[in-house]
Amino acid sequence: MKSSYMKYSIPLLIIMCFSTVRSQQWVNPHFDTHRMDYRDLGYPAQNLIPADNSRITALMTHSNGFVYGATSGKTQSYLFFYNRFINKVRPLGKIGSETGVYHCLLEGKNGEIYIGTGMNMLAPVKFTKDFPVAYEGIEKQMWKDIKTHYGSYPGGHIYKYDPAAGDVHRYTNEDSALLEDLGIPVANNTVYAMAFSQDSARIYGLSYPDADFFIFDLKTGNTTNLGDIMTHKVYGGPERHWRSVPRDLYCDPVSGNVYTSGDNGFLLKYTPGSDHLELTYLRLPGEYWEGLKSWDYPIIEQFISDPSGNVYASTHDGYLVRLDFNGEKVIVLGKPRVMRRMRAMGMGKNNKIYMITGEFERSCKLHSYDLSGREGFRELGPFAVDRSPYYAKRAYQFDALAIGPDGTVFCGESDRDGKLFFYIPGEDAFRGQLNPANPVIQRQRKDTPGLIQEAL
Repeated sequence: MKSSYMKYSIPLLIIMCFSTVRSQQWVNPHFDTHRMDYRDLGYPAQNLIPADNSRITALMTHSNGFVYGATSGKTQSYLFFYNRFINKVRPLGKIGSETGVYHCLLEGKNGEIYIGTGMNMLAPVKFTKDFPVAYEGIEKQMWKDIKTHYGSYPGGHIYKYDPAAGDVHRYTNEDSALLEDLGIPVANNTVYAMAFSQDSARIYGLSYPDADFFIFDLKTGNTTNLGDIMTHKVYGGPERHWRSVPRDLYCDPVSGNVYTSGDNGFLLKYTPGSDHLELTYLRLPGEYWEGLKSWDYPIIEQFISDPSGNVYASTHDGYLVRLDFNGEKVIVLGKPRVMRRMRAMGMGKNNKIYMITGEFERSCKLHSYDLSGREGFRELGPFAVDRSPYYAKRAYQFDALAIGPDGTVFCGESDRDGKLFFYIPGEDAFRGQLNPANPVIQRQRKDTPGLIQEAL
């Protein structure tokens, strides 16, 4: 009996020790690891969003205190929300028959949520392998293939969702969200970016791949399409197989003017009532075609503003800038990472901007920028959660970020079987203890391998 017990228990103990040591390699050295965790998108065997359709590509914080999100997938897009009172994610059902929502979530003045949909932007596009390069050129053939990809697609919809009525329902994977379909603003195009007008009566939008600037009247349901805002079709990013189209719009709450980026990195301005966008003197930093083999220039990834009204923007080259629209100045704050792209960002509750950086198929990282000037950029490291032996995960691809009402940073994983990650800031309360030069911290890091062995 004793020998039989020893026969099975010793190998099991070895396996457990080995797995525990391996899991410790996932511990993030940049902050207290208990500050990061994640949640599944629903309950297994009940309403969990299927892995192939769980890539989180949109997040927003609602005035009701909940964080809402949308997924893109192989066959279906889903709406969900994080309920902070039960610390769980609850799916809210399918979003029509759509396969993608990309950053297009807005809260209306009465609490309703407007959702811009489209094709799954993360899905690969089939490109022609053999074609006459000398005659057509790579860019021309890419445009033909992209247009073919969208040719049979009717167009992305704008939906309206009422949280007061929809959140109380219990959903399964087969249920649809309680949505009102407001129509298709641009045929054969995905709704790629949205912003409210000054009075929230209209939605300004951009489409992909045609880069049409449209105005959707919420009262009448009519769309005014001002056409392609870009003169040239370039493929410098955010992903190399996508046409470079700006991913966000900003409506000035004072003037009502709408801003985005255009050709050669210059910002464009739309004045309400006009029939076109005008060129400004504001120009984004980044890589330009003069020194490259291809014709490239930076585009806007996202706009945010701080409580004082200052406006910040990120670019697909990975720069963070502050914009002075009245003085027509672009103040370059820097670049947190050598790698291109700043995928998402949000304004924290502690006077810091939080950013997700990293190119496609590279490991994303979380960064912060201290607006007080005390700290500047700070790397918060990769997205790694270790709750072994219960669960552990390291994620690599992220495309959405939102700041919760208490300052929690929510990050949407855009890989297959995506999870909702969150980081709870706390470094301000422990600034002296978390200083890397602190001898206590240095000793703890030095002794960590020995401490792990002692724990085993």
